[in-house]
Amino acid sequence: MTSIVLFALLTAPAIAAPAMTPSPLPSSPAALYSRRALRRAKLIIQMEMLQLRNERLDCIRAALLRQLPETLRPQQPTTSVSRPNELARSPRCSELLDY
Repeated sequence: MTSIVLFALLTAPAIAAPAMTPSPLPSSPAALYSRRALRRAKLIIQMEMLQLRNERLDCIRAALLRQLPETLRPQQPTTSVSRPNELARSPRCSELLDY
């Protein structure tokens, strides 16, 4: 009897433990994040892009005004800060305009 049980155990196909596989990653960000989180991230990126655009436009405006003779520059209200400081080159402008 024991030999039959041993024979059955030895000839039976080995029962392998199921292989541990990691769960598949979501195929899209929508599957990973909520709609609210995606909308918020999109708005933050858009606001940053608009801020960079405005800074670049200010740098270009200052560069153009520096090239104009004093007589052709637009008149500024008297409440404005001093003109030389306003038109001075900033490291930020060279960084923004450097392609």
